[in-house]
Amino acid sequence: MKRLILFFTALLLTVSVFGQEGEKKKELFPPFPISFDEFTISGNRTIALSGKRGRFGCGAGIYHSSVLSKRWHYLYGLEYNYTSLFVDEVSYHVSLHRMEKNVTFHVHAVSLMPISFRFSMGKNVKYFIESGVFLGFSIAGKKGEVYSINPHSTPEHPNNYVSPVKMEKANGIDYGHSFGMGMRIPMKNIEWIVKADYKLGISLITGYGTYQYCRLGIGIRTTKRKAQQ
Repeated sequence: MKRLILFFTALLLTVSVFGQEGEKKKELFPPFPISFDEFTISGNRTIALSGKRGRFGCGAGIYHSSVLSKRWHYLYGLEYNYTSLFVDEVSYHVSLHRMEKNVTFHVHAVSLMPISFRFSMGKNVKYFIESGVFLGFSIAGKKGEVYSINPHSTPEHPNNYVSPVKMEKANGIDYGHSFGMGMRIPMKNIEWIVKADYKLGISLITGYGTYQYCRLGIGIRTTKRKAQQ
């Protein structure tokens, strides 16, 4: 986890430096300038169904917002989210002779290009809804009880017994859909952003087809350019 956090921090600093150069040359790349004007941190909570239990996590993101019209913006940037999920039982194909119980997944996801469209309304405090997609990669570790199923039971080794198998880490592509709502509270040269959003991801690293969680975030957005008010 320490290596991932250091990598993410270094990546943000590197992109920020190049973002300053990109701002100077923005006339060469008007559709996607590499600069950031919105920064958020969040508390995350996994949504769990039967046989699973949600856990708390955290996240952070940096974004660039561009004006499409008076009410519409689009955003893109970089995002990191940590989530956790408890599963009563993880079963594998019978040929693997393996079962896991009381497993806790720890998932670290980095979205390299979350893109969303935001619709705002209001005069002073602006309320908004937004929807978009995200694409990145996930790294998951897990802790639990590993059971090796012996197809040829003996008195010394019954059918199910605890085996000293190390629980592996898994990497995978993380992608899906997001939906959020919140408010923009203006102050001098900045806006405070308060936002709740929901992410539905497709990730097989937890043994399930979907992986969903909610985030409650707070952040700031710079408003130096009049066109972004």
